[in-house]
Formats: sequence, structure tokens, C-alpha cells
Amino acid sequence: MSWNYSVIKRKSESGAYEYGLHEVFYNEKGEINFWTIDSLVPVCPSEEGLKHELQLMLKALKEETIVYDEL
Repeated sequence: MSWNYSVIKRKSESGAYEYGLHEVFYNEKGEINFWTIDSLVPVCPSEEGLKHELQLMLKALKEETIVYDEL
């Protein structure tokens, strides 16, 4: 199984769309298996670790957004 950060676009309870960064996990076939419910805010034990996490998150903004319409 692998994972990455991805942007997810989903409907809020009000019906408006909101965007967030989530960890997305994939099965052996590369299909989405699951993702974190809540959008992420990185917390790291060092500045270098935080910089690395932020670079991975910025990379996600260059990838396709996952659209999730279910509530």
C-alpha cells in the first residue's frame, strides 16, 4: 500500500464545496482505498521535517483534485 497528499473537493453540510489537503491511501493496484476524513495541518518534530511535509503538500496542488460529493 502507498499514500500521498491529495487535494479533495467535497460538499459541506451547507452544500457549498470546500477544498482540503488529505492523506490518500492506495491499494496494490494504485486505486484509492481510503483517505483521512479531516483536512491536515502538519506538525513535525523539526523545521526540516516541516519543510519536507510542506513540499509534499505543495506537490499535491499540481496533481488532479479528487471530487467527493457524498455527505
